[in-house]
Amino acid sequence: MKKMSLGLPLMGAAAGTLLSLAIPSKRGHIACGIAWAWLSALHAWQYRKKLAQDLKRNGGFLAMTDFPQSKLDFFIRAVDVASYIPGRARLYARPLVGNAALAKQVERELSSAEGMKSVRTNTTTGSILIEYDPAMLRKNPELARMEEYIRTHVKKR
Repeated sequence: MKKMSLGLPLMGAAAGTLLSLAIPSKRGHIACGIAWAWLSALHAWQYRKKLAQDLKRNGGFLAMTDFPQSKLDFFIRAVDVASYIPGRARLYARPLVGNAALAKQVERELSSAEGMKSVRTNTTTGSILIEYDPAMLRKNPELARMEEYIRTHVKKR
């Protein structure tokens, strides 16, 4: 049993469960749902040692997920990164379009961070242009993490 991959049977049970919703009789739906649940549990049992090792190595389930860790982290993940070079980043945020109050708040919050040279917003396009001193910014772990996120999420042209 350990050699058999359950990926295909799991996919079949999931598809059967969803497709059985179109059938007037609910017995097929219940049977497929039970098979899906049983195969899922069996799959988890097969890989329980690997799952436990992964959780232990990565510090638990929440540490394995990529949740925002601060207000700044949450903000950066809510924008599109248009361009990035060390010391300069252009972001786009749809909520900024036509919202001068939000634009001022974004400028005020980002400008207060150590290492920021300038933060300019444009409420017509929703653009945020950030210019900063990379060496100074990277001294703060949270800002360094923000820069790394921007660097890795810039839109490819």
